[in-house]
Amino acid sequence: MKQLAALQHTFQKRILDPSAVESSAWVSARGRASPETQLSIYTYAYRARLQEVLANDYPALRVAMGDDDFYHLADAYIQAHPSHYFSLRDFGCHLSVFVTGWMRRQELHMEIPWSHELVLFEWTLGQAFDAANGTIFTERDMAVIPAESWPELRFRIHPSVHRLDLEWNIPEIWRALTNEPPVEVIARRETTSPWLVWREKLITRYRSLETDEQDALDRIREGENFDNVCEALATRMREDEVPMRVAGLLKGWITQGLISGVEY
Repeated sequence: MKQLAALQHTFQKRILDPSAVESSAWVSARGRASPETQLSIYTYAYRARLQEVLANDYPALRVAMGDDDFYHLADAYIQAHPSHYFSLRDFGCHLSVFVTGWMRRQELHMEIPWSHELVLFEWTLGQAFDAANGTIFTERDMAVIPAESWPELRFRIHPSVHRLDLEWNIPEIWRALTNEPPVEVIARRETTSPWLVWREKLITRYRSLETDEQDALDRIREGENFDNVCEALATRMREDEVPMRVAGLLKGWITQGLISGVEY
């Protein structure tokens, strides 16, 4: 068993970094191919599969960069972050941090200065789609809540809901790059704008948020109660406008499946 474990460790080490194990004497030479050829097949297959995973997770980035640069990025990422996950779904989770430094080293950051935000947006779309299922709170559920309970009411956000703050027109860029065929779009820097990403049934959705909705939704995600949310909105508008605005926001969130339940 110790010999088997040592053999497996050597094999894994060679696949992850061919230069780390130069000798192939531990591989049988009685096969149809030489030991070096046998090892190179596994090494190629390992990297090719991980490249495929990154290409599937980041299709817009691949189009923006072109295949050559994208696969150079993928190779560098695989070297820096070999897979330690049982599911390949999580393999690309570090790319949003990794891509900025790699772009600078390759002197590509001026060509695609929005690459970090594009990677973050694409990853968030995938996370929303793969999020755990959760119950969906309905207007009928809301109707049975006692009126005296509303001030202390706390809402549970659906597991698929994510919030992003973007400085570039990334959703527009993403739509253009994933269009078939891709279409031209002008990348422009904007004031930081909040975006919401979630899954509605089996469809990933995203939309921008107005400032007051962003504030209210962020407070709900942080666990603040309904009374605190209303007080925060009252600092942004006339007090008599707050009930109608809150009612409209709640109805929209419930209709879109953003709320999983309440606590009171």
